[in-house]
Amino acid sequence: MEREKVMEQMPVYETSPAFTDIVMQRITAQGSTPRATTAAAPNVNYFTRRKQFIHFAVAGAATYLFIATGILQSLIAMDAFQLEFQMKTKVQHVVEAGIEMITTIIPF
Repeated sequence: MEREKVMEQMPVYETSPAFTDIVMQRITAQGSTPRATTAAAPNVNYFTRRKQFIHFAVAGAATYLFIATGILQSLIAMDAFQLEFQMKTKVQHVVEAGIEMITTIIPF
């Protein structure tokens, strides 16, 4: 409820009347220059593709982890103290599970 009051009190800014014309002139000027995109480039080497795939896999795993552990739902609820406690405990559990997994693979 307080957020709505704050939002209502914020000023509304508008662009200048010439803003649209300036933007359209810039777009027209830049429209003639070709741009290379990563997805359409046929000569992207193996290591670049591999790096992109690794980034995609890490982002997907992190997203899955956030959804599966309920951290995402905690972020939506946004109770700061509860969120801090839940994140600390879940991170601690993940770290402990990782250490346990590593110690079974590589005995010290």
